[in-house]
Amino acid sequence: MVVAAARRTLSSLCELCDLDPIEALARLKFSEFGWHPLENRALNLIEQVNQTFTYLASFAAVEEVGHRHPNSWPIQLNLGTAAGSDIASASANVAAEVFSAVRSDNNDKLWKDIAKVAGTPAEHKYVFYYCPGETCATGLGGSSVQVVALTYEQVVRPLQRRHGEPADSEAILS
Repeated sequence: MVVAAARRTLSSLCELCDLDPIEALARLKFSEFGWHPLENRALNLIEQVNQTFTYLASFAAVEEVGHRHPNSWPIQLNLGTAAGSDIASASANVAAEVFSAVRSDNNDKLWKDIAKVAGTPAEHKYVFYYCPGETCATGLGGSSVQVVALTYEQVVRPLQRRHGEPADSEAILS
């Protein structure tokens, strides 16, 4: 569904090319021009972009938790506005927050997520984030929370087509 929503939105963008530039930007900002990445419903384009990359980062983070803590399954992924940690193991030994942004210091999101997950009783605490071009956060000394910068290869590459073939994950998420 993620790929299908992106494809559906991109096919509509050409409609904006003949509009006044400010009108086109206004439609992108204020109308339901996009599509929800996991539900078949219209959504504001800006929200679609934000949710798409947070969801993709979350999928990559669950995979990373599974590799780091194979005995923690089942792992619960809370997308959207669900209460609790974004990622939590059923055994409660892993808790994580996940986000994507242009920069990890935007709106103090990284620090807010560190504080949130630090307050959980989990033994293994993480903040996973995807900010293109960032490889690790700095100045995080003294925290009980591990901060992990996800890479393009982990977040975006699994859904890209290679040589005209569907990506491995496309069947699951389209």
